[in-house]
Amino acid sequence: MPVPQADLDAVKQFLSETNRAILMTFRRDGRIQSSPMSVIADDEGNVLIATGSKAVKVKNLARDPRATVSLITDKFLGPWVQVEGTAEIQRLPQALPALADFYQRRNGTDTSTAEWRERVTAEDRVLIKLKTERVTLAPVLRQR
Repeated sequence: MPVPQADLDAVKQFLSETNRAILMTFRRDGRIQSSPMSVIADDEGNVLIATGSKAVKVKNLARDPRATVSLITDKFLGPWVQVEGTAEIQRLPQALPALADFYQRRNGTDTSTAEWRERVTAEDRVLIKLKTERVTLAPVLRQR
């Protein structure tokens, strides 16, 4: 079932105001692995995450691409959005343009320099794209 455009727009709007999130993936034994992350939304309302290729979350998603991300603000018990979906992992060197876009959009990083490319390559960064399949909005956001 397609995700309603209003839900995708809510994800984009929420992530235009914050980049805080908790990513939840599945360990090999089925238990949940949670990781605090800095995320952004792409133009379609999917959630994008950059991380190192050796991170446990990447290994979990390579084995089982199902994931949930809880988008939060810095206000404890404030509004939140939960996004469930299937993750796609983009690895270097193909991921370099997507990683540049991620860091530019997230915090305005100058991604045009050789130093930036060298650092991202040395850190073996990947881009995780969580394809939005289901959105749950905090009650306060549903009332808007």
